[in-house]
Amino acid sequence: MSNPEPETRQPDRTTMTTPMLKAMANPLRRRILAELSAVEAARAADLAVRLGVPANSLSFHLRVLAEAHIIEDAPELARDKRDRVWRAVPGGLSVGSPNRPSETDDALALRAYLGQEAEDQIRQLRAVVDWGTKYATGSEPEARAMLDISSLRLNAREAEELEEGVLELLRRTKAGSIAAAGDGTERKLWNFSMVMAREDLPGLR
Repeated sequence: MSNPEPETRQPDRTTMTTPMLKAMANPLRRRILAELSAVEAARAADLAVRLGVPANSLSFHLRVLAEAHIIEDAPELARDKRDRVWRAVPGGLSVGSPNRPSETDDALALRAYLGQEAEDQIRQLRAVVDWGTKYATGSEPEARAMLDISSLRLNAREAEELEEGVLELLRRTKAGSIAAAGDGTERKLWNFSMVMAREDLPGLR
C-alpha cells in the first residue's frame, strides 16, 4: 500500500466583492463558473461547445469574470502565447460570514445575487422532482439526478464537521475525476448543492 500524499491546506474562500456580485448576476456567467469549477481549466472554445453558446459571446463574459477576479488565466497550461486557458480562482467564493463579513458597499447587489442563486436552486429542485416522478414509475430509466434527505440531531461542532467532511469528499472526488479525464468514459456536469437547515431557522415552518 502506498503512503498517502501529504495533506495540503486548501485555499481560503474569497469573500465576494461588489464587482464579483454584479458579475455573477448574469446566468450565463454562473454557468461558466460552474463548468470551470468542475475541471482544472478550459479554453473558451471548449466552454462554448459545452454551453452551446457562440465563442465570441463567451469571450466577453470570460473577460467580465476575469476583471472581477472570479476566474484567472492559467498561462502554464497554454500551448503557446496565443493560447488562453482559464480556471476558477482557487478556494471558491463565499458571500461572507460572521468571521469574514461581506464588505460589499451595495446591499442590493448581495441580495440580488443570493436571490438569483435561490431561483437557480428552485429550478433545479423542480427539475429533479419532475424527473423523480418518472424514474419512480419506470418511464425514465436513466439516473440523471439524486435527491437524498436525512435528519440528524447534532451539536454545532458536529454540524461543522459534517459540512467539512462532505466538502473534503467533494474535493477528493473532483481531483480523481480530473486525473481520470482521459479514460474514455463520458462525463457530464453534475450540479451538487448541500443545504443544511437547523430546526429554528426562520421561515422553515
